[in-house]
Amino acid sequence: MEIYVVKAGDTVDQIAKAYQVPAEELTYINQIFAPYPLAIGQSLLIPGDAADFERPAARINGYAYPYINDWILRQTLPYLTELSVFSYGFTPEGSLIDPALDDTFMIEQAYTFGALPILTLTPFGEDGQFNNFLIHTVVQSEEASANLTAALVEIVNQKGYAGVDIDFEYILAEDRDAFTAFVWRVAEAMRSIGKQTSVALAPKQSADQKGLLYEGKDYRGLGEAADYVLLMTYEWGYT
Repeated sequence: MEIYVVKAGDTVDQIAKAYQVPAEELTYINQIFAPYPLAIGQSLLIPGDAADFERPAARINGYAYPYINDWILRQTLPYLTELSVFSYGFTPEGSLIDPALDDTFMIEQAYTFGALPILTLTPFGEDGQFNNFLIHTVVQSEEASANLTAALVEIVNQKGYAGVDIDFEYILAEDRDAFTAFVWRVAEAMRSIGKQTSVALAPKQSADQKGLLYEGKDYRGLGEAADYVLLMTYEWGYT
């Protein structure tokens, strides 16, 4: 590899052509994004042989509602590792609530394009918002927690999901450990049938950060319980 210093009038395509490397490799290795601006004096790393350049492995997840347009779904799936179907709810007793529309086609399409269909579990109340009382009721009840876990195992096996994504937000601080225990329970049940479990976490900046998005989640405990976690850094975009 070598370094090229950008001059006046240079473009990505011109530089790529001069060094006989694919423009997409040049922009990727230098983290240049559309519309590919260059600054005079900017240093670019030129791969000596594009064939020797390996992209790092990445896990790409996308959330989608069952009312997604089928054409958009098919255009997107080739780029996804996982398709998280949004979403399944539950009652205070631990009974599972299916999405309003049939999600079968999403599961089938995901497998067709080599992506894993994931069941997203959310604690939505009747108003369609995250409901921490619903979370509290289930995670603090041995019976409701067991019922919901059993229902998840049944639907995952029945519909062919590859696993579960637990997306609980605004958890009460008093439910922190009970929520971790619930994730352990679901993850162990999923692993017993060869399925995966992930958990969505708000992006916090310190261990003692205050707020409903943070105090009810034990980040280390959840990271140990689940197969992997999703840090919802898009939460920063709202604030």
